[in-house]
Amino acid sequence: MRRVALLLASLIGLTACGGMNRAVTVLPNTLDNLAADTAPLRTPRQPGDDALAARR
Repeated sequence: MRRVALLLASLIGLTACGGMNRAVTVLPNTLDNLAADTAPLRTPRQPGDDALAARR
């Protein structure tokens, strides 16, 4: 019961200060171009990559 009260209090605190609104708008914008931003960091494709991806 105490955990529920603490969780509820923290959620109320986030909504009161606008933190939840900020998180909801910033996170999707960050993830939109994540693949393009990390492309230089990834290794080039190698033979067999398509076969491994098809097994998943």
